[in-house]
Amino acid sequence: MRKLAWLAWSSIVAVALASRVAYAEERLTVERAIELALTNNVDLAVLQSDARAAEARLVGASLLLRSNPQLSGSFGVRWQAQGRLPEYDAELTQELEVLGQRGARIDVARAAVETVEARFHARRVEVAAEVRQAFARALAADQLALIARENVELARETASAAAKRFEVGDGSRIEVNTANIEVGRAAREQSLAVRQSAGAMAALRTLLGLDPMIDVRLDGELQASSSAVAELGPLVQRASEGRADLLAARRAVDGARALSAFEGRDWLPRPRIGARYQQEEGESVALATLSFDLPFINRNQEGRGVAAALLTQAERVLEATERRVGQEVTLAASNLRAAQETVKAFEGVVNEAARENLTLVNTAYVAGKVDLVELLVIRRNALEARRNYVEALEALRVAEAELGRAVGSARGLP
Repeated sequence: MRKLAWLAWSSIVAVALASRVAYAEERLTVERAIELALTNNVDLAVLQSDARAAEARLVGASLLLRSNPQLSGSFGVRWQAQGRLPEYDAELTQELEVLGQRGARIDVARAAVETVEARFHARRVEVAAEVRQAFARALAADQLALIARENVELARETASAAAKRFEVGDGSRIEVNTANIEVGRAAREQSLAVRQSAGAMAALRTLLGLDPMIDVRLDGELQASSSAVAELGPLVQRASEGRADLLAARRAVDGARALSAFEGRDWLPRPRIGARYQQEEGESVALATLSFDLPFINRNQEGRGVAAALLTQAERVLEATERRVGQEVTLAASNLRAAQETVKAFEGVVNEAARENLTLVNTAYVAGKVDLVELLVIRRNALEARRNYVEALEALRVAEAELGRAVGSARGLP
C-alpha cells in the first residue's frame, strides 16, 4: 500500500509539473507579438519559398549554355567485293543563343525575383499592422471587461443599500426590485464583455500562430498619442516611394516587358554547331557542322500574344495600385486625425468626471441625497463615457497602425 501511495503521489506531482510546463505563461508586448507573427505567418513562409524558387530560376536562366551538348553516332558494315568494311561516325553538337534570347531570359527571371521579394516585404508590413490592430482590440476588450466587472460590483452595492433602506423604512420594494434587476443587467453585460475579450484574444493568438498550451498575458496599455499627423502630401509621396506592394506592381510590369522581349526573340533561330568524325570506305573524314531551324511557320505567335496580354494586365494593375495607395493614405490620415480629436474630447475633465461620478453617486444614494432613478441614470452615463473613452483609444491605435501600413512602414506610425 505504501508503495502504491508513493507511485500515486509521484504521478500527481509529475502531472502537475507537466501542466506547469505545458501552460507556460508569456508576457506579450506588441513588439514581441509582431516578432511571433512574422515568424509563424504562413503567407510569409510561402512567399519565402516562392523567392527561393525564383532565385533558382534566375540561376538556370543565367547559364551560359541553356542546353547540354549532344553526342550522336552510328555503326554499320559495308559489303563490297573485297569483303566487309566497318563504317562508323560520331557527331558532337551544341545549341547556341546568339540573338539575345539569354539576356532576355535573365531579365525575366531577375524581375520575377524582385517581384516576389517586394511582395514578401509588403506582406510583412501588412502582418505588422494587423498585429498592432489586434493587440489594441485585445487591450481594449480587457479594459471593457474590467469596467463591466466594476459595474457589477457597484450594482451589488446599490442593491445592498436599497435593501437596507427598505428595512429602515426609507425605501420601497420597487427600489429593491429595480436594484436587483440592475444587478442582473450588469452581470449580463459583464458576460458579454468577457466573451468579447476572449474573442479578441483568440483572434490575436490565431494571428500570432501561438501554441494553444501557452497562457498569454498582454503587456501594454492603451494610451493617447501626442504625435501630430504629417501633412498629406509628404505621406502620399512616402507611400509612392516606399510601398512594397507598389514596388511589386512596378517589378511585375518590368517582368512583363522582359517576357515580351524574350517571346519576341524566342522564335529566332538557335544555331547548332558541331564536329563530326566518320570512317567510310576505309577512309577517315572530319567535318564541321552547322544547323538551325527555319522559322517559316512557327514564329511563336502564341507566346508573343500571351506576353502582350500579360504586359497590358500588369500595366493596368500598376495604375490601379497607384490610385489605391493615394486613396488609402488619404483615408488613413483622415481617420487618424478624427480619432485623435475624439480622444482629446474624452481626456482630462470628461474621463475623470465619469470616474468621480461613479464613486460619488453611490455615496449620495446611501445618504439619501439622490433616489435610485437618478443613481442609475448618472451611473449609466458615467459607464458609457468610460466605455466610449476606451473605444476611442482603441480606434486611435487601429488608425495609427492603418496609417503605418498605408505608407508602407513596418514600424507603425510614420
